[in-house]
Amino acid sequence: MNPFKKLIEILIGNFRPIRIKGQSMEPALSNGQIVWVDYSKKAISEIKKDDIVLFRNPLGSNLIVKRVSEINLEKGFWMRGDNRFPLESTDSEKFGYVKKSHLKGKILSKNS
Repeated sequence: MNPFKKLIEILIGNFRPIRIKGQSMEPALSNGQIVWVDYSKKAISEIKKDDIVLFRNPLGSNLIVKRVSEINLEKGFWMRGDNRFPLESTDSEKFGYVKKSHLKGKILSKNS
């Protein structure tokens, strides 16, 4: 991608940083780590298995970061935390498939 186009997208608000809260995505993402999210419609439309995404909790109003572990065209996205300790991650095992309308953005990069 043209670096000037990327800069323009950042300036107009498609990319924003967020801070990770919790340990559900360890070891990929750590508590307190800053990551960039692409909020563009294009990024959301291109989400695929193994992408890490930001989405609205289907059972609440908070935002969650998880990895896409399965895509079912009829049901939606099955989300899993990377942390395999069951008490560390609230994911699709609890709230089921996530509809595309709940997706907010795709995690692009991480900064320690």
